[in-house]
Amino acid sequence: MKKYRFEYFASCPTGIEELLTQEILDLGAKTAKAVRGGVQFESFHEIALKVILYSRLASRVFKYLYNFEVNNEKDYYLEATDIKWKSLMDVNNTFRLTTIFGDLLSEREEFRNSQFANLKLKDAIVDYFRHHEGIRPSVARDYPDVAFLARIDRGVEKPYQVTLMYDLCGDPLNQRGYRLAKTEAPLKENLAAAILKIAKWNPETEGLLDAMCGSGTFTIEAALMAANIPPSYLKVERYLKNSNFKLWTFQNYPWLTKDELLMENFNKMLQEITTQTEDGLARLSEMKGRIVGNDLSEMSLISARENLKKAKLDGLIELTHKDALALKPVTEKCLFICNPPYGERLEYGEDEKLKALYKGLGDHWKHAFKGHRAALFTGNIEMLKVVGLKTSKRHILHNGDIECRLAEYDLY
Repeated sequence: MKKYRFEYFASCPTGIEELLTQEILDLGAKTAKAVRGGVQFESFHEIALKVILYSRLASRVFKYLYNFEVNNEKDYYLEATDIKWKSLMDVNNTFRLTTIFGDLLSEREEFRNSQFANLKLKDAIVDYFRHHEGIRPSVARDYPDVAFLARIDRGVEKPYQVTLMYDLCGDPLNQRGYRLAKTEAPLKENLAAAILKIAKWNPETEGLLDAMCGSGTFTIEAALMAANIPPSYLKVERYLKNSNFKLWTFQNYPWLTKDELLMENFNKMLQEITTQTEDGLARLSEMKGRIVGNDLSEMSLISARENLKKAKLDGLIELTHKDALALKPVTEKCLFICNPPYGERLEYGEDEKLKALYKGLGDHWKHAFKGHRAALFTGNIEMLKVVGLKTSKRHILHNGDIECRLAEYDLY
């Protein structure tokens, strides 16, 4: 059984792995390697905590714990009972388990399904504590003290490789804490940040116009990037007001709580984030009118206003109520960005309306946005043909299970 020490995995939406790799290296990791769905990296614990607090792109961060080989579900249980679980959690901690299958062959007679494998792992943990402590820990689906992820892959020599990890986050990192109100299909916050980075939006040289802002995610992420405000700022504020309420599961793990220097550095990071946030909000007050959200739906704008207020950005980002095809550039150089409807559930006659919208965007850019740029993110790849303009770049990204395209346009 292999035991890891300073190795981690950061998950992210498919398609932004290389971008996340560079972000993690910039934050101080020794090495980082992109794999499908995330980044494997090696670093001291302090850098891993920095990734959790500062990464705009990661969904979760996991710490590798153990790797072992098994032939079947019985082996899985027996190997798991050999792990010293009391070094990973206290018997009084509540815990949550998630077991996933990696690239397994379709015929996996040795494992019935991931739910049953998860049950075997839970039994191993409970039986270990019953044997060593005389009592058992409790499972908690919501807000556990400790969270584990087990991944089972097809092995090389043995049939299966099991990798056990801590989930260091609890709630996903893309849940910044500002989204009180949602529209019908909100874009995840870290995917919105990635789209802005891929489009190379530069707040120093370009304004930003989100033509169909929905609940305001693009505008909020853009403002945080422009002001260099860490994405964890609201969680940090909440924690500093009530440090008894632990916001991240890593705060329950012995390797952090028993390391006085690491705890000291963690608390310094929290104070630095507070200072960065105050400075950033002051800078944004000087950038009024450079980041604008627009929507034709008054309900969407109500959602956006609520989220802007929670994000401490109300009054700093302008919202307008217009047809996207009637908008004008907000600055001398402007990035027109939008995430129009995909049309997954079209009723009779809606297809023509969708085509008219995408064609209308292309026509409007040609007439009203010459000399500017546009970025269109959609899960309806066929509709890109309807826009009628040549893309300067296309990128394959995933919005949940939907394969999408980010199309960039240089408008001449």
